[in-house]
Amino acid sequence: MTYPNLPSFSVPSAPNPDSIRLMVVGTPQVVQTFIALQHQLGFAEVTAWSPPLPTPHDNQILRILTKRIAPSAEPSQP
Repeated sequence: MTYPNLPSFSVPSAPNPDSIRLMVVGTPQVVQTFIALQHQLGFAEVTAWSPPLPTPHDNQILRILTKRIAPSAEPSQP
């Protein structure tokens, strides 16, 4: 399915199969607050996030975190 009216951008692949990419989009203040909260929770250093990147929306930025996650040996059961 394609969406011709949506802007497109390319996200490079993660550096290894055990990596995830988190993208946060919002106003600069809200994005910074979210990143600070992730730091307080011990999830990611503030400096691990990309610099602010522009979006096609006024007063919104995008920041990306690439984080290595060790896969579990067995999938969790519901």
